[in-house]
Amino acid sequence: MAPSERKRLGRQGGLLLLTIGSAAAVPASLFLKPAPEPPELLISVAGIVAGALLMAVPWERLPARAIYSIPIVATGYVAMGVNLYGDDFAFYQVLIAVYTAYVVRDSKDFLWLMAFMAATTIAPLFYVDESFDDLAHHILVTLSVMIISAAVVRYLRNTLAQRELQYRRFAVEAVTLAERIRGAPAPHQAATMDNIEARLAELASKTRGT
Repeated sequence: MAPSERKRLGRQGGLLLLTIGSAAAVPASLFLKPAPEPPELLISVAGIVAGALLMAVPWERLPARAIYSIPIVATGYVAMGVNLYGDDFAFYQVLIAVYTAYVVRDSKDFLWLMAFMAATTIAPLFYVDESFDDLAHHILVTLSVMIISAAVVRYLRNTLAQRELQYRRFAVEAVTLAERIRGAPAPHQAATMDNIEARLAELASKTRGT
């Protein structure tokens, strides 16, 4: 993952958590009866602050896997929201799972993160003081939607990645063939999938120059 890509995805993850904390948690608390006590509303503030901090992190300077901390932090935040506001708050876990399916590159890392989110989603069955049948029904629906949504996004992302790889390989072959047809001296650096953009620009400039 390129540094610029890590920066973009890190900011998007921070914005996601900030949105859940502000646009989601605050309105939800207004409809609760009895209304949450002022100290309990601090969870909304925590979501906003955590999201803003994540947006400010220099992700481009950190290892690629550092970005995996975003779904972990966001999942912990949703778990606190479920404990405070009720199991309806668990639906926000679907958004986090979709974000994770798009961001995480390694399949093993994706699976253990999904297992962590699934376990966190199921956990309220063991400590929330509500009707077990109603709670189980709600949580199982949330879990199903989360898994299906993440699987669909994961499939689409992998398909796009495979096509991009094919296109880059084709571009490498095309640039190499074009150099041979032009009869130009062998380039200082052969075309590869890592430098294909620069090589295409170089070839285009040479073509315009002639």
